[in-house]
Amino acid sequence: MLIDAAELPDGSEITADLIIIGGGLAGITIAHEFLGAGRSVCVLEAGGRGSEPETQALYAGSASMMDPLGQARPMDEYLTTSRLRAYGGSGNLWGGKCAPLRSIDFERREWVPDSGWPFSREDLDSFYDRTCDLLEMPRFDFDISLPRDPGRPPLNIADDANLTTVPRLHTPVTGSVGGDAYDRFKDSILGAANVRVYLHANVVDITARPDGTRIDRVQVACLNGKRHTAKGSAYVLATGGIENVRLLLGSNGVHREGLGNGNGLVGRYFAGHVTLRMTRAGAGTAVFFSRGPESLDLYSSRDRARVWGVLATTGGAQREHELPNFTVTFFPLGREVRGPARAVIGAAALIDRGLSMLPAGDAHLRGRYLPVYFMSEQTPNPDSRVSLEAERDPLGQRRVNLAWVHSDGDYDGMERSIRFFGRELGRTGTGRLEWSGRPVDFLSRFNTSRHHMGTTRMSASPRQGVVDPDCRVHGISNLFIAGSSVFPTGGIANPTLTILALAMRLSDLLKRELGG
Repeated sequence: MLIDAAELPDGSEITADLIIIGGGLAGITIAHEFLGAGRSVCVLEAGGRGSEPETQALYAGSASMMDPLGQARPMDEYLTTSRLRAYGGSGNLWGGKCAPLRSIDFERREWVPDSGWPFSREDLDSFYDRTCDLLEMPRFDFDISLPRDPGRPPLNIADDANLTTVPRLHTPVTGSVGGDAYDRFKDSILGAANVRVYLHANVVDITARPDGTRIDRVQVACLNGKRHTAKGSAYVLATGGIENVRLLLGSNGVHREGLGNGNGLVGRYFAGHVTLRMTRAGAGTAVFFSRGPESLDLYSSRDRARVWGVLATTGGAQREHELPNFTVTFFPLGREVRGPARAVIGAAALIDRGLSMLPAGDAHLRGRYLPVYFMSEQTPNPDSRVSLEAERDPLGQRRVNLAWVHSDGDYDGMERSIRFFGRELGRTGTGRLEWSGRPVDFLSRFNTSRHHMGTTRMSASPRQGVVDPDCRVHGISNLFIAGSSVFPTGGIANPTLTILALAMRLSDLLKRELGG
């Protein structure tokens, strides 16, 4: 059932066994898991069916990205352009690219401060499979190092290579491409007898009981001035990595420092993925493959219906050389190979394969000379954070400030990973890297993603995080958090698949606790 909270009588009370705050991908997935479960579910969505300027403006605040020297890049617009306040959330904007985190991402790594999840990748495997089924896409149960698609063989670099191919798949369940799959996903819960979705239901306070150990109700506000309450047995906060923080810090009627913030960690450790490539006069960021299969379509194709391959440093290489997780993504060139690159290609072909194997013709060169961008994992950093400003929005909530701070480790890790990748290409006789960048250029060249991670991080102990391994807020028995804000580390994979795998896992727990 779909209800507009702005049309309810003022002061209405909404009740359900489970209250889900946020009608994005995670919130809808949890509600979907409760279909036919015998427990009532209420989804409180702040927006309408689509984008609305007045509603979207509630996200406005201040934001900047900072380098290790404290130089800042203003990016206030990021707060409103990187997410959508509407039913379906940022899934309406998401490109649909999916990948699981790798096993090493869950490990405690001595060279990555504050790293380590409280469980292993294997604990999520079955939930990854269920998520792929929900997203109408293949499971990640194949070995991409083996030929999968005719005419699209993987690179076989060397037996001792420190580089490996990792897969990327796309789901049709996204609002950014044609088709009705995303509407079908969103509509799947609207006809259920036990699920109600409220639009324009902005949660402005999560109210704890006087002893602070349990949530009693949430306060709902509409832009037309109406106010309501919602009460349940359990509450899931699923409004994204920035808005989750805003609600926790702002709900300070009982816990003066905010919910879950007894150790001052709510909002800290903000992390996102950035991509990096350089383009200068006569030079750019590209790889020439002097050896390998005739077709590199596995790496350069933009076909959403097929698997994509990206190159990554192996777990062994990360451990041996103390590197962050790192990937290289390729594109088709689409033009002639020009300038000094042609000379580099000729020299590499001579060194790696001999004069008889020199590429012939521009068409062949274009297939082996591929532009790339790099992604390097961001090191957990408590100084990178979301906090609240004094200014308030029309609903009375304090606006947010995002200080996205990159550490020396981030810059060093990116530079060392790029250089390591280039050396491995040459050492194995696979190809050559063209790269004209310097760390001083990183801040201006970083291309941001919409991946807001880490601000309510998961930990076994409340001294290291905000939620426990079950995604329950430490010290509050019936408040849970869904989304990438619980990630202790973000790896390099697009986070949505893991967000939904964790949502599936949380749903199973909630059904046990609520008796569904």
